[in-house]
Amino acid sequence: KVEGENTMKKSMTFGILFLSSMLLVSCGKSPQEKIVGEWELPGIGTMTFESDGTFINDDGERGKWELLGDGEPFKLIITQEGDSDTANMTFISDDEIEVEFGGRRERLKRKGSK
Repeated sequence: KVEGENTMKKSMTFGILFLSSMLLVSCGKSPQEKIVGEWELPGIGTMTFESDGTFINDDGERGKWELLGDGEPFKLIITQEGDSDTANMTFISDDEIEVEFGGRRERLKRKGSK
């Protein structure tokens, strides 16, 4: 009887740990939420991605953005004045992303991050 109780306790503990980890994963931000904010482009300026799928750069130019894919690298589609460009995008951290476009790779940092 004691052996069965230990097995049951282990199963319950495993089940609780599994459910807890699933909740933590499901509560994380989606890639679309993580990209929202102001990002610094080295030597170029800043770009702000809004949660409504629009962006604005520091020159005041506006456009639309879309992030596609089930995993990294994601496809970042930027549309401005009817023209679209696509880049591969990977999250390095919550405050740093790497974008590959036309054979060039750039690391962008969230403005205000260290």
